[in-house]
Amino acid sequence: MKLNTAAVLREGHHLKVREAEEAKVLKDYEMNLRDDDEFNKWKKEMNEKDEIERLEHIAMKKIEMELAREEAIQAQKNKY
Repeated sequence: MKLNTAAVLREGHHLKVREAEEAKVLKDYEMNLRDDDEFNKWKKEMNEKDEIERLEHIAMKKIEMELAREEAIQAQKNKY
């Protein structure tokens, strides 16, 4: 079979398109194969942040309760 210039160019174009599609598939595959280190680091940081916020909240509640207790004691003293 004798190939003319148009057939060769057409076949070359199809080959480039297939190569580009395969390269895209491989790139997507590589991106999804990232290890979990990045996610685990982020998760650890968020857990630490949440723990700090929880401890700060507890400390604030203790302070508020102590102030309320002191105010109640002072109100009792002022009542008599």
